[in-house]
Amino acid sequence: MANPVTVLLLLTVLILIGALLLIIFLFLPRFKRQGAPETTLLFQQIEVIRQEQARALEANTQLLNQRLAEMQRVLIDSTTAVNIRLDNATQVTGELNRRLGELAIAAQNILNVGKDIASLQDILRAPKPRGVLGEFFLENILQEMLPNYYQLQYSFRSGEKVDAVIRLGGRLVPVDAKFPLDDFQRLLAAEKEIERATLRKVFLQKVKKNIDSIAQKYIRPDEGTFDFALMYIPAENVYYETITGITDKEENILKYAFDRRVIPVSPGTIYAYLQTIVLGLRGMQIEQQAQQILNHLGRLQADMNRFQDKFQTLGAHLTNAHNRYEEAARELERLSERLALQFRADQTNQDAQQM
Repeated sequence: MANPVTVLLLLTVLILIGALLLIIFLFLPRFKRQGAPETTLLFQQIEVIRQEQARALEANTQLLNQRLAEMQRVLIDSTTAVNIRLDNATQVTGELNRRLGELAIAAQNILNVGKDIASLQDILRAPKPRGVLGEFFLENILQEMLPNYYQLQYSFRSGEKVDAVIRLGGRLVPVDAKFPLDDFQRLLAAEKEIERATLRKVFLQKVKKNIDSIAQKYIRPDEGTFDFALMYIPAENVYYETITGITDKEENILKYAFDRRVIPVSPGTIYAYLQTIVLGLRGMQIEQQAQQILNHLGRLQADMNRFQDKFQTLGAHLTNAHNRYEEAARELERLSERLALQFRADQTNQDAQQM
């Protein structure tokens, strides 16, 4: 984009040249009557002024070209930096895709199973089939991920049964499939905001009760469990409403669960959590590493959100850089046309004076 001072200077030069030409055409007959010496002196002065203006115009043109070249170099450097960051982002994405490759295979298996279900909503409506379906999905994932390290319907000494346990290093990770689907469906069906707010409170209270139940019944270090448990929610929309929910006491449900060492997971996130658990606990004593694992699990989703924000920002920067480059190119083309017109006008005036 041209400097405003440069543009103003160019306009001033054009105005001065036009004024000189007007003076010449108005007073040229009078000068011819007065005699040749005065006319010659006038033309000499005009020629000196024209040369000075031509030099000034050439200097301003060179300055403008230098500025445009600097802008192009800055744009090239910015594009290079953006490309480097984009390459790094691509590498990170590739790593994530590699780690979640097994998730795609299992998700496809779940989709194949879903083709044989005539109406998922009807199956989920009754309490018992809903629990059976959640356990079925959970078993399918554990069979795919940890075929030799899990057990279904594990019984504690109290007689309580958890849907599944994962065996790691001689200890157990309880996994229970609980989700208040009926309350969530009523929340979705509500049309008025006041009704939705009331039903959301009811839904979140049910979630808190499920969290408390899992923490009290299944986290039993004296019976060989770790000091945390997984709450598997086999519906992504219910999971999202759970982790983003705020109770009437302005308490975050996700924090409420973490405080009780209960980790909500969904079909889309359980693979990452299981991988993190396996990598974090292998060859280590759980008493020394449990808090680090919980912190890592809590940061995992935040890191994913930050990565998505940075990736979107990077795309916006790339788009802005491209737009600015196109604007500079259009401005250069317009200035080139103006300079060409000015040059032709000066040449025409000079030819007219010589005649």
